[in-house]
Amino acid sequence: MNEWNTYRVKDVAKFISEKANDYSLPYIALDNIVSWDGYYIPSDSTSDGNSNVCKKGDVLFGKLRPYLAKGYIPTQDSICSPEFIVLRPNDLINNSFLLYYLLSSSFISYIRNQVAGVKMPRTNALQIGRVSFALPPIEEQELIVSYLDKECNKITKEIDLLERKVDCYSRLRRSIINRAVTRGLNSTIQLKSSGLRWIPYVPIHWDIKRIRNFFKYRNEKVSEVDFAPLSVTKNGVIPQMESVAKSLAEGETRKKVCKYDFVVNSRSDRKGSCGTSPFDGSVSSIYIVLEPQNISPDFANYYFRCNDWIEEFYRNGKGIVADLWTTNYATMRNIEIAIPPIKEQQEIAIYLDEKCAKIDTIIEKTKLKIERLKELKRSLINEVVTGQRTIKTSDL
Repeated sequence: MNEWNTYRVKDVAKFISEKANDYSLPYIALDNIVSWDGYYIPSDSTSDGNSNVCKKGDVLFGKLRPYLAKGYIPTQDSICSPEFIVLRPNDLINNSFLLYYLLSSSFISYIRNQVAGVKMPRTNALQIGRVSFALPPIEEQELIVSYLDKECNKITKEIDLLERKVDCYSRLRRSIINRAVTRGLNSTIQLKSSGLRWIPYVPIHWDIKRIRNFFKYRNEKVSEVDFAPLSVTKNGVIPQMESVAKSLAEGETRKKVCKYDFVVNSRSDRKGSCGTSPFDGSVSSIYIVLEPQNISPDFANYYFRCNDWIEEFYRNGKGIVADLWTTNYATMRNIEIAIPPIKEQQEIAIYLDEKCAKIDTIIEKTKLKIERLKELKRSLINEVVTGQRTIKTSDL
């Protein structure tokens, strides 16, 4: 590292803060950028009229929650969210090298410490500009970029393959659940017309009744001091997550949940967030809490989380816009469903427990491999751009 010289970020790049006036240009939102990867994922995001200019070859870095490590180099002149800091590199630095540095663990760790303790942390040009780092000659920067491009692309391809594997198994899991809870386990059973739009045919011996025949509505107000707060997610009911904003209200402002109750979020912006609770506790008033009466809690946990039902549930809702679309219990209670006898419900739940456990094990092991590859990639970038690993032409 004898030839590496120390610079501040503001010595090698100009910070651009120019408001856009041409909204026909492509728009880059913070959500378009993959954390730690510097990749752009297309979406239907559009500017809200408060965008900044960014040129082809500029380096963007997300200033909101900078620990997410969102950076990108536009491939054409564009406009971007004001949540990006726009850096225009000078002749001292290769723009891809700068991006790799901004996505390095060393830089992210430093910036994270600068904004620690803030609820919605944002970094700024002043904080980033004064960061000092060692920089090799431009020829070595280009060598490093070529090496990292090659190695990171290889790792990314491995990650993509594994993520496709996770997606395939996740879809298989959903398919198995959907089939079992709407058709049962006997593939030769005679079917009958159900009269239900979301499940046209069901086994001939299944009952078709309204939800109110299988559950009792629980609407008891309690305090979160006496009943621990719970979060209702797409993966079921869990102890309240740290990321959830804590309620400042005092008194009995929450709904009581007993073990084995079924809880569902009535809002479409939490679509599919529901499940049978394994805990006693409490939830926000926007949730519907149901006490099973003539239905197996384990079966309900699968039945009401299958895709066909989720879509039917929200079709019955009302609202002005998607984020405010709500399906309340007054409507839900009258929706008709097709349910097998209790013994068969329990058999289906046991079958799905076994099948899903095997699939979940495969998914978890695959996700662990993905995380290890992502960590390998981050370590590689950090070692190379900080000079801990020397790159030679023979490495290309």
